[in-house]
Amino acid sequence: LYGDCNSTTPDCFFLPITNCSIPSKVDGNQTITINAKFGHWSKSIIPSTFQNQTFNWYRVQIIFYLIRYKPETLAHVLNAISKQFQPSSIDLHHPYIAVYVRRSDKVRKKEMSRAFTLKQYFDLFDAHARQANISTIYINSEDEKVFNEFVQINKEKQGYYKLLNLTLPRNIVFGSLIHMTKQQRGKIVLEFLTDLFIEANADLHVGTLTSNWCRLVDEMRLALGKLIPFYTPEQIYRV
Repeated sequence: LYGDCNSTTPDCFFLPITNCSIPSKVDGNQTITINAKFGHWSKSIIPSTFQNQTFNWYRVQIIFYLIRYKPETLAHVLNAISKQFQPSSIDLHHPYIAVYVRRSDKVRKKEMSRAFTLKQYFDLFDAHARQANISTIYINSEDEKVFNEFVQINKEKQGYYKLLNLTLPRNIVFGSLIHMTKQQRGKIVLEFLTDLFIEANADLHVGTLTSNWCRLVDEMRLALGKLIPFYTPEQIYRV
């Protein structure tokens, strides 16, 4: 699951959690490693400065810290964007809306009540987008049909929206990812991280809240100080 990393951690994509190493001995005494499993600490100690923060706030800070792109990862992401976007920098496309549409296995496994059409997502934000003069939209989905739906929707809207998207393999879900070769997973993970960078930096995000990916994007955006209006056709937010 860590792409083509040689280690059992995703450190080939992200900065290491710490630069500290564990010595085998301290002052002549042999050291031992204790796994940090649930139950080792019955009561957490919260710094007074952050004692009024919610659980979600702590989760957001941890996620943002863990997913700090290494320079090589960020360079790959920016290069992938520059090759497919015109202008080549994502900063030159603001303001833009990122839309994430999840379907396929989520519906089959009943994690979603049903699949939603792209129009149902657009109906949530279209009026606000026009009020704010936002016409650039980035769409991400594992379902290739979504992009055909966009063509039809934009015809009905007299071509108001300009589409940004990456030409990538679609229909990649957890089940297919774990059956890929190590090299294939490495390529797909970098593509996922490119999507994440684009969606996290969007001015508005519209998503499928029962999706773990959507939650990750929202958490990254919260850490970046972005307001999160929940544009979603679902009536549920799973934690």
